[in-house]
Amino acid sequence: MKRESDVRHIILASHHRFAAGLADTIEFLGGPTDMDVICAYVDETPLEDQVAEVFAKFDPADEVLVFTDILQGSVNQRFAPYVGEHVFLIAGANVALTLELALAAEPLTCEGIEAALQLARQSMCLINTFQADVDDEDE
Repeated sequence: MKRESDVRHIILASHHRFAAGLADTIEFLGGPTDMDVICAYVDETPLEDQVAEVFAKFDPADEVLVFTDILQGSVNQRFAPYVGEHVFLIAGANVALTLELALAAEPLTCEGIEAALQLARQSMCLINTFQADVDDEDE
């Protein structure tokens, strides 16, 4: 499927400095190094201004993938008006999901993102109660 633009922008946004730490980890693991990072409420700059400034740099045909920290949090709410055909907003970002979607070779779709979210959910577990499948022949 051909898009109007082959450009993908990644925005990591959070309360305080979570987004900066996530960006650092993604870069360390071989992900993109040109992500836009918004650490909200660490200075006097209004969040609305920070979000508008980032989006002003993008062509409307560009794909934009926004990761935020908290569903229904103020950071996520500031990005909601920008959601559209090429702008995807994901709340509850973690390293595995962010890396997988940032490195996706194909244009993103809601269906593809939902599949990645499902895999990310399945990879979370409480190790205290986790029972790994062990093959007796491996011992």
